[in-house]
Amino acid sequence: MAMDKVIEKKRLAIWQWGLIAAAIATTAWFLYGVLADASIRTYRVPAEQIIVSEVQFGAFEDLIPIRGTIQPLNSVFLDAVNGGAVEEVFVEEGSFVEAGQALLQLSNTNLRLDAARNDTSITEQMNFLNNISDGFETTTLNTARNLIDTEYRIVVLKRQKSRSALLVAKSLVSQEEYDALVDELSYQRKVLNNLLARQVLEEKIREDRLIQIATQKLKLEENLKVSQSSFESLLVRAPISGQLTSLPVDIGESKQRGERLGQIDVIDQYKIVAQIDEYYVTRVAADQDATFTLSGAEFNARVIKVYPEITEGTFEVDLIFEGLAPANVRRGQTLQLELVLGNPVESLLLPLGGFIQDTGGNWVFVVGANGEYATRRDVRVGRRNNRFVEVQEGLQQGDRVITSSYSQMEDMERIQLTQ
Repeated sequence: MAMDKVIEKKRLAIWQWGLIAAAIATTAWFLYGVLADASIRTYRVPAEQIIVSEVQFGAFEDLIPIRGTIQPLNSVFLDAVNGGAVEEVFVEEGSFVEAGQALLQLSNTNLRLDAARNDTSITEQMNFLNNISDGFETTTLNTARNLIDTEYRIVVLKRQKSRSALLVAKSLVSQEEYDALVDELSYQRKVLNNLLARQVLEEKIREDRLIQIATQKLKLEENLKVSQSSFESLLVRAPISGQLTSLPVDIGESKQRGERLGQIDVIDQYKIVAQIDEYYVTRVAADQDATFTLSGAEFNARVIKVYPEITEGTFEVDLIFEGLAPANVRRGQTLQLELVLGNPVESLLLPLGGFIQDTGGNWVFVVGANGEYATRRDVRVGRRNNRFVEVQEGLQQGDRVITSSYSQMEDMERIQLTQ
């Protein structure tokens, strides 16, 4: 009886173990790629529904688009100096008026009475001051008359003294009479000195008082003019020549003091009033240039004033035409301008698109070399104009970036571009 033979188990060759290890590694790598790929938040979108732009190197023109309206360079507002009821309107809104032309008549009974009372009061005060001035003149004349009398009396006494001195020596006039003449002469001389001193003092007082009176008269005359002008202001006249673009009044309507009555525009010169986003408030200044196209021709403008007040996210600037101004422009007409903020600078440029509003320029989706996927990448941008944004970090020349809106992709890490 034959005995069973033990069959020995054959071992695998080294090369076979290598094939098995390679297969296991390939399978593991595939499974890892599939699982890792599934963990990345991916948004699939047809390639034709997005805009892909290439990063380029070129001259960055530091300009921004602005929208402006044509306004008169000079405008004058008509306000009610004193309130009153509209009694009569002499011109129609939109008419061309000359400086000084009557526009409308207001009536105000209280103002009329106040003006009459002021006229009476001022006239009384003027008469009182005139009486004071006349009194000074009368005093001056009286003092001069007293001086004349005293000087004449001294001349007479001196003559009498000379004659009496001869008569006293011949005992024809008593010594007592002679002494009386001497005393009288001495007294009159003292009176004369007193009158001369009083004349100097009176003249000084008179000059000072007359200066004060003249000043008071000027003030009273000014008050009289104000009183008359406030009454005359009820007749509203055009302060300048131009077009009466606004006159919102009706006969019988009551207008309060300071209320707006209308507006006159000087129509031979215009300016452009533009609203600019507050983002640029620190970069816009006077004398910056702007360009715009109208009827196929290009024109230039210059910033003349920047208003610092920010209202609803914008601030206002005034511009004037430089060089040849466009013809046949109208008040309220809208213009699209490009405002130059600085000189061109060579830098990396990315075409502007909807992505800038969604990311603020902090990150973008960059399309890979195969064109199948776009991955999220952090970037840093600088200035922007109406065509490009300046790239400072994160991108290189030739990179392809999705520049359309990211409104559906903001939470994604990768974009898959499908056909």
